[in-house]
Amino acid sequence: MTFKRICSQLLLAALMPFATQAGGFNDDFASAKHATRQALRGEWKYANNIASCVSDPELYKKFKNHGPILRWPAKFTDGTVEFELKAEGCSRIVITLNEDGHVFRISLNDEKRTQIFGWIGKSSKTNKAKNIAREGVPTATSIDGKWITGRMVFKGDHCQMTLGDYTAKLKHPSIGRKKGEFTISFSSGKCSIRKVQVLAK
Repeated sequence: MTFKRICSQLLLAALMPFATQAGGFNDDFASAKHATRQALRGEWKYANNIASCVSDPELYKKFKNHGPILRWPAKFTDGTVEFELKAEGCSRIVITLNEDGHVFRISLNDEKRTQIFGWIGKSSKTNKAKNIAREGVPTATSIDGKWITGRMVFKGDHCQMTLGDYTAKLKHPSIGRKKGEFTISFSSGKCSIRKVQVLAK
């Protein structure tokens, strides 16, 4: 390896935390406390660099059919989102990017309702989400009990998506919108999450 290449790699490693902090974050779940993480709608537990929660039916009703959620502020337009999760007995897993309202969402549900979709402009009762992808997107049952890796690389109105065995090149106006928050939520069962980060450009 050349001296120039070694220097380049050392510089990249040194700058990585700053790239993350510019509009993104890194959460290795080493602690129950994190500068920006919110863990809501359930009793989240932290061990071995994993955050996990079991859905509580009473809390689900209390929060109008919304299950446990992890959320982080993440201000970026182009960037990379990475995470790993294991769903056990979950009826739905929802991965969302918000800003002023919803921007982009992955909903892993049953075969009829599983899809990737986004909002062109601020989400509202009159501005409904538009479908981006459905075929091949994993269902909640197809990933049950397995650790899967999620990776989304956003550039302009394109997104290179990896979710377990599913890969796709997506194109949609919602993808190019500003993002301000990253969330992972689920309904029923138990969900474990680790290695979450957003690298903003």
